[in-house]
Amino acid sequence: MAALVLLLHATLLGLWPRTPGPGWQGGAARPVQVRQIVLAAPALPAAAPAPAAVARAMPHAARRKVEAAAPPAAAAPETAATAPAIDPAPEPGGQAVPVYATQLPPPVVIQYELKRGLASGRAELRWLPSADGPYELSLRTEAYGQQALGWASRGVVDAHGVAPERYVESRRGRELRTVNFQRDKGLITFSGPQLEYPLVPGAQDRVSWMIQLAAVLAADPALAAPGSTVTLLVATARGATDLWTFSVMGIETTLLASGPVAGTLHLRREPLRPYDTTAEVWLDPARHHLPVRAKLLVRPTGEGTEFVLQSLSTP
Repeated sequence: MAALVLLLHATLLGLWPRTPGPGWQGGAARPVQVRQIVLAAPALPAAAPAPAAVARAMPHAARRKVEAAAPPAAAAPETAATAPAIDPAPEPGGQAVPVYATQLPPPVVIQYELKRGLASGRAELRWLPSADGPYELSLRTEAYGQQALGWASRGVVDAHGVAPERYVESRRGRELRTVNFQRDKGLITFSGPQLEYPLVPGAQDRVSWMIQLAAVLAADPALAAPGSTVTLLVATARGATDLWTFSVMGIETTLLASGPVAGTLHLRREPLRPYDTTAEVWLDPARHHLPVRAKLLVRPTGEGTEFVLQSLSTP
């Protein structure tokens, strides 16, 4: 039995010669046909979208997760084109500012009629210089239906006129912002913005310019000629120092509550940028060139305040 099984396997494997059958041609090999089968290239998976593309298609919350998981891009070497930009330092406030002779007005209290938009009220300007140098100056406004506002300036009088040391803006008697004129350091600093500017001779604040402008025109009548200009450096409590250049528009008759006043000097300051202040003043030479009328307008908002003289007295 074992021999028979071995013989059968040998025959199937071709190890044992088989008896030729019908149709066999001795020694002739059966032709072999070969067919080439070309297989199509397997479809590759679609490339995964870049994290930024995925993030744009996702809601905000999911986008944060994708962006956090994305590997950081390789940092490019810093060159002149790729180096981070450096913010320039603030422009100094000490531009070339003219220095004028001054003739300061005597102590005075001025009552104004106030108009602010559709509201009306009153304002009081108090100028209190002392014989030994220090001064106090304040402007307070009260408009019906609006909060009381105040501006106060303290300092000294020097060779260049009004020399502020501290300027304060307040609302309902509460201090909001201040400007410090540090004359020992030669700097202008602020309670809010961490900025500082050089303190130049003749620098003013947002209320002292009214007295300084009167003092400059009183000292030099030639500056009253139409087309003349007076330039003051004015510091604001929001951290800026701007050049206020007043152009003389001419000599006019101004209508006040008490009647027309002839011979007032009309000056105008144009804004330097949006949301800057347009200032117009009418100075009366018969009243030490003090402002008998003033308009302050903020463009482009159109918000403005007008002061019209009601009375002037000695404190």
